[in-house]
Amino acid sequence: MRVTRRLIETIAYREGFGDVLAEGSASLAEQFRVPQLAMTMKPSSPKPGRPRRYDLYPAPGFRNQDAAYAVAALDELGERLFDLVSDLPQDAADFVPKGAINSIAMLVVHMAWAEAGWIARVTQAPIPPDLQQRLRPGRQAATGDLSPSSVSVSQQIELCRRVRQEVTRPALRSLTDIDVEITDAQRPMTVRGVLMHLIWHWTYHSGQVGLLRRLWGRSRYQWTFGEQLGTPR
Repeated sequence: MRVTRRLIETIAYREGFGDVLAEGSASLAEQFRVPQLAMTMKPSSPKPGRPRRYDLYPAPGFRNQDAAYAVAALDELGERLFDLVSDLPQDAADFVPKGAINSIAMLVVHMAWAEAGWIARVTQAPIPPDLQQRLRPGRQAATGDLSPSSVSVSQQIELCRRVRQEVTRPALRSLTDIDVEITDAQRPMTVRGVLMHLIWHWTYHSGQVGLLRRLWGRSRYQWTFGEQLGTPR
């Protein structure tokens, strides 16, 4: 019984050979070149992901072109993330592997919280009170840790879209100079610098989300190319 329990733990936490077993019997049989021994149905195909983009056009309606390009980049990063998580069940959104501290749900809400906070900080734009309340689970502690929280995938995506539509776009649309230095209580900053940070922040945590999905292991995701490179989707 003790051996069985330990085997289950190695599979659940993908430790050692348990990482191989966690991929399922079809993958195991294929790896050892005996696919005929796998007691499985026909393996499901991975979810085809959002086609990669190699072009970028400025978001319309902005007075500053660099801000428009930055918002367009954030929009594309957002759509890639939403496509990555949109089909996941709640147990995947809440999955935290052994040795980790964050789930997909925690990270996505954190990205929305950070974007709203930084944009409001550098532009003095207001955050609607009800939105601010819903973003609270994404707050980062002084230690860098996020509070445990469970938010549905649809709510995660909706929060990110609301921040972009109700905070980021309105705050940046009328700006003409994004290089004016803002005197902040902690450090000097510019709108350009904050936008650069947000693009990095979205990219960094999106990579973590992709890794968590892979470690969860029950639904594969495959990056794809469009029929024509650069064709918007």
